[in-house]
Amino acid sequence: MLQKWSLRTRLFAIYSLIVFLIIPLSYAIFYHYYKSMAYQTLNGSLRREATILAEQLSTIIDSADLLAINALYNPSIENWMKETSDLNNKPVLNVFNKMILGLNIDPDGFNRISIIKESGTFLTFGANYNRDQVKKKITSLTWFDDLSRTDRLVLAPHRDDWDSKGKMVVSVVRRGAPGTLIEIQIPYSYLDAILSKGKYITNGKQVILYEGDRQIIHPLTPLQPPSGQEVTAEQNLRNSGWKLVVTQPIDLLLKSVRETGYWMAAIAVGLSLLSLVMFYFFTTRTTRPLVQLSQTMARLPGDARTNVELEKLFARWDDRETHNEIVHLYHAFKDMLERLEESKQQAVDAHSRELQAQFLALQAQMNPHFLYNTLTLIGMLGMEDGNEEILKITSELVQMLRYISYESRELVSLKEEIDHTLRYLDIMETRYRGHLFVDVRMQGDLSKVCVPKLTVQPFLENCVKHGFEGKKYPWRIELSISVSNTGWSVHIRDDGDGFDAEYLQKFTAKQSNFKRNGMFNDQGSMGILNTYIRLHHTFGSALQFEIGNNEAGGASIFLGCKLAEEEGSVDQNIACG
Repeated sequence: MLQKWSLRTRLFAIYSLIVFLIIPLSYAIFYHYYKSMAYQTLNGSLRREATILAEQLSTIIDSADLLAINALYNPSIENWMKETSDLNNKPVLNVFNKMILGLNIDPDGFNRISIIKESGTFLTFGANYNRDQVKKKITSLTWFDDLSRTDRLVLAPHRDDWDSKGKMVVSVVRRGAPGTLIEIQIPYSYLDAILSKGKYITNGKQVILYEGDRQIIHPLTPLQPPSGQEVTAEQNLRNSGWKLVVTQPIDLLLKSVRETGYWMAAIAVGLSLLSLVMFYFFTTRTTRPLVQLSQTMARLPGDARTNVELEKLFARWDDRETHNEIVHLYHAFKDMLERLEESKQQAVDAHSRELQAQFLALQAQMNPHFLYNTLTLIGMLGMEDGNEEILKITSELVQMLRYISYESRELVSLKEEIDHTLRYLDIMETRYRGHLFVDVRMQGDLSKVCVPKLTVQPFLENCVKHGFEGKKYPWRIELSISVSNTGWSVHIRDDGDGFDAEYLQKFTAKQSNFKRNGMFNDQGSMGILNTYIRLHHTFGSALQFEIGNNEAGGASIFLGCKLAEEEGSVDQNIACG
């Protein structure tokens, strides 16, 4: 049914399906990610608020403790603590007054300073106190025993022990002279203002202060049980054993996130509808020229193999019974492919003739320097008294010339090519007597492998001609040949100068360009590149070809052919028959 729709209708249907599948999915993923990030951000903000509040409370308690320490080590107060009577209180009270001013203590954060002796002597500065209540209370205090185990006590919110009005305070108590202690009182209302009325207590947040194992010391009124899941941030106070907890319902925490999600959903729906309207408009205008385009393409050439594949694909459709513009376009394209196949075959034939001509030209190349040096060597040996090497070298030279000039085959066995190479190396060893050392290793039946003529020998000639220009004697060349059921390989190594970086870079660029374009431009070409191109034309993608430098110095050239796994590839890539 879908195939018989027009192209415009099918495009619109497919695009609509994509829009209503992708946009909701994308929205869900993005909203989940946005919600997760917002939760982390808000949770982090909650932890920072808990840290700030805990730091403020710790600072208040530390300030009270600092006031107690300064009082303990003040000479006037210390002497008064050691006295047995409460006479001469005025200097001590003056010291307290100056100490409050000197330490810049917030008046609202301070209620009373009291020096209490176990004997019943009591001295206070700050709020009023009830004398009768003081005498009764001192005898019931447990602070003296508690301070025998620690230097400081931080007392949770409690009623003022020295005032009958019972004002709620927090006390910091320190041990002084034997049988004496000092108490610094902080108004509970001062702490409550920070915890309950500050800028942090908004949007359903609650601040709870615990002493020890979950004993609530703030707020004093019972807490409402949470209506749902809550987010909690905890922070311990310094030097008090208290823990501050800030909680907030997660629904209130993410309220703004949900509101943003609603707006995002509305925008996504609006954009989806707008995109569908625009797509319908543009597809209507785009499909209009298809009929005209199919008539134009009917005059273009084509590819026979593609034509067969398309014929199978459209065989079940009758172009007379469909409104599908692509079907009509196919029949015009089919005629184009048939004419294009003819033109392509002509181009392939021309390219093959060009490659054959290049091969013949490469095969006919011979290094004149090699012939000159060889003939010079023969003349020098002839001047000496009878030397059997003259006959040997001459015979090898004749065989090499016959191999190069009189053999018209394009492919030869790897054994023939290696024999030709060994003759060349034998002549070079004679020329550089005692200076050139060649190590040849062969494995497998070389006669079963076919390679283009002059595949290996030019690389050895390159070693002698260029590789040893800057190196003193002795020179060493290693030649390894291997033939197996999975392929063949030739590895050439020397200890000469090696390839310079610029040469390797140029070769890699030319090699990549040839692989990409399949064309060979002999202008400014390299001898090694010529051989690579010949091998590539013969073996195609099965060819293995690498040049580089050894770690210890010198050049390294590796060429070979890996046996393909497809049936029938043995004759093409390895076998020589």
